[in-house]
Amino acid sequence: MNRKLVWIYLRTIAFSVLLTLFPGFAGIPLTIAQTNPPRFNCLTRERFSPEKQVWCDRLRTLQNTSLIVPMSLGTNPEYTEITLTNGRYRQADGKLFVELANDPNWQTFGDINGDSKADAAVIFGVALDENGREIGTYLTTVLDIEGEARALLPIKLGERILLNGPIAIREGQIIVPFLTQTEVFDRAYQIEMTLREVPLMPTPR
Repeated sequence: MNRKLVWIYLRTIAFSVLLTLFPGFAGIPLTIAQTNPPRFNCLTRERFSPEKQVWCDRLRTLQNTSLIVPMSLGTNPEYTEITLTNGRYRQADGKLFVELANDPNWQTFGDINGDSKADAAVIFGVALDENGREIGTYLTTVLDIEGEARALLPIKLGERILLNGPIAIREGQIIVPFLTQTEVFDRAYQIEMTLREVPLMPTPR
C-alpha cells in the first residue's frame, strides 16, 4: 500500500465519516450548549479577515509542531516526540503513523491553563501498521501556540471515535462531544500536571 493510500485509510478509519456510517446523524441534536469560537476554511483564496488570519496562522503552526505520541496503543505506552509536516508524520520504518484530524471541529484554540495565552486542543490518530489494523485516537494540548508551542502528554479517547459536534474550551476544560450508535454525551478534560479526564462542569445558563 503506497503512502497516499495509507493516509487516506488512516483518515477514513480513525476519523470515520459520519454521513457514511450514520446517514441520519444530522438530525441528532448537539450536546454542547456553550458558544464555540468560529472555525475557518484556510484553503480559500479570498483576502482573510483579521480573525480568520489568526485562526489560520495558529492552525499552520499546529500542523507543523512537535507532539508527544505513544509508541504502542496499550495502557502504559512509551512515548516519543515527533514533528508533524502539514499535519502528518510517518516513521522511517513504517511502524508509526500520526495524523491530525482533517476537520476544524476536531481542533480549537483558547486559554486552557489560565495564563492568558492562546493554547490549542486537538485530536489526532495513531496507526502502528500500514494497513491501519491498529489505531488509537488521542486528545492533546499544545500550550502557547503563538509562542513556544509546548505539547503535553496526550490522553487516549478510544480507537475509532465519532464526534457529535466541535470540541470546545470552557472555563479551563476541554469538552469533547462523543457520538455512539446509542447515545451522545460530553466528556471534560483538564490540565492537572498532565491532561486528565475530569467531571463535566455545568453548562452556563
